Amino acid sequence: MIIKKGKIKWINLTNPRTEELVSLEKEFGFHPVIIEELKETSARSKVEVYKDYLFVVLQFPIYDPEERVSRKGEIDFLVTKNTVISVHYQPIEPLELIMDKLERDESYKERLLEGSTSQLFYYIIQACLLFVMRQLHHIDEKIEDIRNTLFRDQERTLLEKISYVKRDLLSYHLITQSQIGIFKSLQIIGPEFFGEKTAIYFSDLEGDFLKITQQCENFKQTIEAFENTNTQLLSIQMNKVMQRFSVLAFLTFPIMVILALFTIETQGRPLIGHTPYDFWILVGAVIIVVGIMVRIFKKKGWL
Repeated sequence: MIIKKGKIKWINLTNPRTEELVSLEKEFGFHPVIIEELKETSARSKVEVYKDYLFVVLQFPIYDPEERVSRKGEIDFLVTKNTVISVHYQPIEPLELIMDKLERDESYKERLLEGSTSQLFYYIIQACLLFVMRQLHHIDEKIEDIRNTLFRDQERTLLEKISYVKRDLLSYHLITQSQIGIFKSLQIIGPEFFGEKTAIYFSDLEGDFLKITQQCENFKQTIEAFENTNTQLLSIQMNKVMQRFSVLAFLTFPIMVILALFTIETQGRPLIGHTPYDFWILVGAVIIVVGIMVRIFKKKGWL
């Protein structure tokens, strides 16, 4: 899709065909190596400056609700003095929203395209960063749900929820951390290519990106604190269960000793065989011993 106003033009390509890339090479004189890179996703982000254009590869986290994890979304930019070319390999929601608004809102179109390509480039990346920031809301909601569920005897359920949030945060963190150097580079290279007056744009982009990384770090620390608390609660529950089993095992020990003593075949064995009530006497003795032990355990706080 091509949006144009005056001298400024924005070309947005999704999964570009080879002939489209060849056309760009001929029209703008891009290096063949760069054209080859545009045919598939890049292994890493980068900022490269050439005589007449910038080549920028940015990667953003995009949440996958089915897999419940953030995945890497990539946008490649070729920016000349009069044209911004964006290339991506999957639907990028903020780009689609901008394109849709540009077609419907003439005043918005004037604001984005009336200045320079540096300004247009700034607005596109800013929209992507705002989208990334909004995506953090689903993590915020999950963390809030975990916070409200703590201390409600749902430790095993929370363990699964925390694991999913930690996995998502780890993916988010890995993707965003790799972009810190890109925005620092843009703050230096941008004004050199477009002019010192554009320095504020690239400084603002770096500031917005640092807000995202800081929020991500805050969430990371919060979920780790909740995980530690939940682990402690789960450990307490397990200790209580083990304590009960230990008490039950200890209660059965004297019973087994008493019964074992009366199974020994000796001439002086009392009760057994000497009275018709020997069975019930043994039962009563066991009940009395167990009752005494239960009372002692309760007094000690073991039950």
